[in-house]
Amino acid sequence: MAKRGRRQKRKLSTKQRWLERHGIKKVPPGYVLDHKKPLSEGGTDTLWNLHLIKKSTHIKKTRKEAKRRAKKRR
Repeated sequence: MAKRGRRQKRKLSTKQRWLERHGIKKVPPGYVLDHKKPLSEGGTDTLWNLHLIKKSTHIKKTRKEAKRRAKKRR
């Protein structure tokens, strides 16, 4: 997995395989492909840990995850 600063990014091939498996050519507008269990919390970069969610839902989910990480650092 490539790292960009503290943030981890999923392998392109995993994203491509997930889309192919679900019969989708690209992520639809307004949606993002997200890790169910975040990589930062021990989630894996596998097909089974990915799901398609609305961008607005992703923003809320990401905020909750950031709060959990901040609490752990205290």
